[in-house]
Amino acid sequence: MIIDRIENAHLYIGIHPAIDQALNFLSKTPPTELDALVLGRRTISPILDCIVDEYQTQSSEDKLYEAHQKYIDVQFILSGEEYMGVAPLINQTPAQPYNNEKDFALYKVSGEMFKVKAGMFVVFFPTDIHLPSIGTPARQVRKIVMKALA
Repeated sequence: MIIDRIENAHLYIGIHPAIDQALNFLSKTPPTELDALVLGRRTISPILDCIVDEYQTQSSEDKLYEAHQKYIDVQFILSGEEYMGVAPLINQTPAQPYNNEKDFALYKVSGEMFKVKAGMFVVFFPTDIHLPSIGTPARQVRKIVMKALA
């Protein structure tokens, strides 16, 4: 996992081609253009998709953590703030087995929570079980999730 501010994205260039594309897209696209992106999923390149989402944060109670095999998540908060949980994936038995079509398995684990504010990004690798979108009381968040082919 990586967590940092978008102005430091250049420090991570070179670790993975799809992460490079995601961080370049997020850091070099003017903020007004990022804010204007329409909700939904779109393809940026053969190794990178972009999902723009808006939602209210939720309680972590009874929530399952997720892990991916095909994609690395690069999550960038456009506005608002949320907590995200993370735990290492080390032989845990999934509560919901891996779904190849949707690229996730769900896990009942206890992870470390951290606050992510507007202007920050987090990279979750396939070895990171993660739980985004957490916060009580509920608050509005606008986020971009870049799905980088692992």
